[in-house]
Amino acid sequence: MNISELDNYKVDHLFLLMGENPLPNYIATISLLNHYGTAYLVHTKRTKLQAQRLQQVLAQLNEFNVACLIDLGDRQADAHYIWEKLLPYVSNLQDSIGLNYTGGTKPMSVHAYRVIEHLYPSAIFSYLDANTLEIYFDNNQGESAHVKVSPQLSLSQMFQLHGLVWRVPPSDLPIRADLAAEFAKLNQNPMIAEAWKQWRKYFRSQTRNETQWKPETELRNLVPLSLRSLPLDFQSVLQNMGAVNQSLSLAKACEYGFPDCTNVCEWLDGIWLEHHVLAQVQTIAKVANIQECKMSFRIDERASQSRRWEKFEFDVAFIRNCQLFALSCTTVSDRQTCKQKLFEANTRARQLGGIETRVGLVCCNDYPESLRSELEVETRDRKFAVFGRQDLSNLGQKVLNWVKQNQ
Repeated sequence: MNISELDNYKVDHLFLLMGENPLPNYIATISLLNHYGTAYLVHTKRTKLQAQRLQQVLAQLNEFNVACLIDLGDRQADAHYIWEKLLPYVSNLQDSIGLNYTGGTKPMSVHAYRVIEHLYPSAIFSYLDANTLEIYFDNNQGESAHVKVSPQLSLSQMFQLHGLVWRVPPSDLPIRADLAAEFAKLNQNPMIAEAWKQWRKYFRSQTRNETQWKPETELRNLVPLSLRSLPLDFQSVLQNMGAVNQSLSLAKACEYGFPDCTNVCEWLDGIWLEHHVLAQVQTIAKVANIQECKMSFRIDERASQSRRWEKFEFDVAFIRNCQLFALSCTTVSDRQTCKQKLFEANTRARQLGGIETRVGLVCCNDYPESLRSELEVETRDRKFAVFGRQDLSNLGQKVLNWVKQNQ
């Protein structure tokens, strides 16, 4: 079935059963509701917030009527109650009607189906398979028709659907991508990478107060940092940040594309890898049909209203139609640390984007395939991607191959 045939299944009134992840309901609404149609979001006490957030996101599109909320409270298994709650909304509808029963509980699906089928035998009943992003349409006369859908969704909308507020908006502008690419090349040499790792210990001792960077005024007035222990290749690259006479002034580095000294410190301490990854993904965005790519996702924990979102953060994410790809980045090579980073990113990203989300790790481990195999065994998930030290200079092509494998 091609996309034009989907028009045969669109309706003017679409009833949807809300689940805890509102993304499938969003996909179903965008795919199945006619312009200026009305969505009816049937929810329980537990999924009320999800319904309200979906209502808000749909309203921002200006394509549909305001969605109606139908509250079942905690009586999602009560057949008579569901009948009475749906009846005022279902009765006397003149235009086409559909029910998408992807979300909600099994009793909700059964009882809502019976109500609508009884009143409108010709209604269109559908289900979204989140594993394949295919919508199946019920057919009692033969094989059910199904079509793969790919509605577009922005990263901002995805976060809004979960009621999450960014502490600072994520960025789509990599800082000094040229230097980050040079850092990536140098880190492919384990001996040079180890020398940089040792220099970072000295760097941190000069620029930190315990675990925090020193105040901006102190950093700006800091005595230039010695680079003598670094290989000449690294010293040469740092000349593009204003380094002279084997020393680096943070204040001088600010003149080379960095907002402030604190940002210089973060970049040198390892954030350069995030900027490199972002820049590499942007080079393949057009050919991979990537709509949006950003870095540094940090939510305002006070706005999350749920402990499961506390300490939420991942490094680089991009979205292809409505499929989320999340990349966790670390300059370490230690196997256990790499695994922990990927596990954390996987948990958060799946909560946002559902089971079709793809999660990857960019690190400096020398055996990424072995690490990926180990993760597959531990999680029983064969859809991870691990990019190691030797992938850094050709990361864009590696990510493109990963995306193609998940089309």
